[in-house]
Amino acid sequence: MGPAFNNWFLTKSSVRLIDNGKHIELILLASNTNPFRKGIQLIIAGSQDGVCPVRAMKQLLAINTHRPPRAPLFCIGRAEQQPFTREHAVQKPRELGIQLGLGVATWHGHSFRRGAAIWAAEVGILESQIQTLGHWRSDTYKAYIEYCQEERISLSEGFQSTQRRQER
Repeated sequence: MGPAFNNWFLTKSSVRLIDNGKHIELILLASNTNPFRKGIQLIIAGSQDGVCPVRAMKQLLAINTHRPPRAPLFCIGRAEQQPFTREHAVQKPRELGIQLGLGVATWHGHSFRRGAAIWAAEVGILESQIQTLGHWRSDTYKAYIEYCQEERISLSEGFQSTQRRQER
């Protein structure tokens, strides 16, 4: 791995446990929302359930004590220890989607961002907060948000009620 590696890939030093290990601070050095490579700080809270990202990160860091801080945070293969690339992070879910019968065009590079925006909207997080969480400087995130049928029905009913009140 050349000197540019640390400017593009997540390394062990990209992660820091904070608040007595209740949260993770993850520094992304390269992303679409960070064109000047100044770094973006993501705070990831623990969920205290079976898929808690903080617990998983603690476990990963505990078994990775033999590797230096500038080693890749996530690796492909046990022997090769190649760093995760964007292509790998997109290709693997795509392969799983195909195996599950979800279709070839199911996963793309923005699937995780889109999924996070949709989930945040569904659980009632305000659009301005979704924008903040996703580090969007524009309102591009709004194109990702899809509302379920029940939400669209509720919005339509609210619109109809408003129309009727205005007609009186």
